[in-house]
Amino acid sequence: MFKTNFARNIGLLAFIFCFHALAFADAQSEVDAAMTSSSTVKVFQKRDWTGVSLFFGFEPAQPVSSRGLIIYPGGFVDPRAYAPLARHFADLGYYAAVVTPPFNLGILGTHYADYVKHYWRDEVNGWVIGGHSLGGVVAADYVNVNRASWDRVDALFLLAAYSNDLTYLTTLDIPVVSIWGGVDGLTTEQDIEDSKARLPSHTKYVRIEGGNHTQFYYTDTLQDGDNPAQISRDQQQAIVEQEIGVLLN
Repeated sequence: MFKTNFARNIGLLAFIFCFHALAFADAQSEVDAAMTSSSTVKVFQKRDWTGVSLFFGFEPAQPVSSRGLIIYPGGFVDPRAYAPLARHFADLGYYAAVVTPPFNLGILGTHYADYVKHYWRDEVNGWVIGGHSLGGVVAADYVNVNRASWDRVDALFLLAAYSNDLTYLTTLDIPVVSIWGGVDGLTTEQDIEDSKARLPSHTKYVRIEGGNHTQFYYTDTLQDGDNPAQISRDQQQAIVEQEIGVLLN
């Protein structure tokens, strides 16, 4: 078991070199609005007893479903950059969270979805889990390990991401959607094509024409190595919201 886990972690570490560029949440107005509580959504930061951040939670005052959403951020990306996406679904009445792994590096917090699931264990009995870039790689690994019925994982989404060479999900019997941008400079068309051998045959693939790597989160700074998008961030996010919404419903 130790050798298996060690090999998996080594494999995940290799992906850091693909997703290493530092990025921050510069689209401050959208992020600030998403991170602000209202009469309909409570926004909070959950920490452990030592003060270490575990996740940002978005709790609807009037839930419409017992299904929730967990997002793993891209490598070195400020988790708050995904707050508008989480808040969108909280506004619709779904429990949502963005995990906050150590050093904004998902590989160091693969298990962080457990904290979210435990916190809302009485409210949510099914989870849609996924992530962006390296966060998607980590989410795929989490889902692979936690695929038993009692783990309450109902679906997986990958945003400009794919499972690593040690994570084969071909027998996974839950819905999976892989979404990527047509002009992404980091996650290429070939990467997506190569990943198909490690994903279930029923996986849905969504290519966003004109979308790039950066617009899967909220920033005004083009991520290093990415190509300028040919569509707006709102247009790209709308497609992501639609596809995740299908999984939640």
